[in-house]
Amino acid sequence: MAPTHDPTTDAEWQEAVDLAELWLLVDSVRLYGLVAGGPDVDVARCEEILRAGADRGITPRPDAQLLG
Repeated sequence: MAPTHDPTTDAEWQEAVDLAELWLLVDSVRLYGLVAGGPDVDVARCEEILRAGADRGITPRPDAQLLG
């Protein structure tokens, strides 16, 4: 697995948090059987990004699940 690099700016953190939220949604939809295929989702990394973002006061935007 490639090394992870944390975002450095607030804008990068916002993008990372939004995308982590989106990929967790994709993973959930796949688990429910509504979609098949696509890349594997690193759930632990997504959760780590969401926690680190929250520690910085950055949470997913309400429309984050619509990004992509």
